[in-house]
Amino acid sequence: MKKTAGNIFLCLMIAVLSGCLLFNAGAEDADPAEPLIVDLDLSGMSGTVVYAQVYNLLSDPAPWLGKIIRMAGYYSFYDDQEHGIVYHACIIPDATACCAQGIEFIWAGEHHWPEDYPEEGAELTVTGRLEIYQEDGYSYLHLVDAEVLWETQK
Repeated sequence: MKKTAGNIFLCLMIAVLSGCLLFNAGAEDADPAEPLIVDLDLSGMSGTVVYAQVYNLLSDPAPWLGKIIRMAGYYSFYDDQEHGIVYHACIIPDATACCAQGIEFIWAGEHHWPEDYPEEGAELTVTGRLEIYQEDGYSYLHLVDAEVLWETQK
């Protein structure tokens, strides 16, 4: 019995430490000069595959929460004047460009909208850690601590 309890304790400690390492991948104390280690890179995939993968992320985000994701798409924003919040997103159209999926992002560092952001519709690449947040009783996904690059910066 003691051996089993010891094994369970050891397994739990390994799981906790692994989880800490996983969720610290984009931690605030990380060196901003170090590039993020990407767990899922959607930026080089075909339009159909990317669209399907983003749909899967939005439908079942649990396996990807806390992971670093890179995606390429088009910049869009929504200025919610009622709440005083500007939401920024990377929009990814499907292969026929008839439909689109998008993921909101929170750009790491100090940036002012609109002067520091690209023009709406500009091609950009966003890399960040996937998190879920609650707002007005609903759950939303976004990429936090994100690196954002667009054509004039690449």
